[in-house]
Amino acid sequence: MTLRRIFRFLSLPGLGLRSMADRRISHIRGAMLSLLKGHSGNEIRRVEQRVQFADNLEALWYLRQDLVATLTAVGDETVARQQILRINNLFKGWLPSTMVARTHHRFTA
Repeated sequence: MTLRRIFRFLSLPGLGLRSMADRRISHIRGAMLSLLKGHSGNEIRRVEQRVQFADNLEALWYLRQDLVATLTAVGDETVARQQILRINNLFKGWLPSTMVARTHHRFTA
């Protein structure tokens, strides 16, 4: 069996990698939506819908910024960033290495 056939087999619904990825997407989506519970407004509703209909991990990854902005608008920025750090941890090991949260350093003279 070639490597491609093995990966294709593991990607079948109900088997291997496909079902694990679907469970991970569902888990991350639920965690993101739970942060929005208890808040109301048009922006909250818009972000909820975007998270609900995101169909892959990459889409959810990019929605983190919208989530932070929305949570910051209705509450404390420090709390919002702490909550997003927990969400970031859910993505570990599931995204390409080029799509990870990076630490930004300030340059001092």
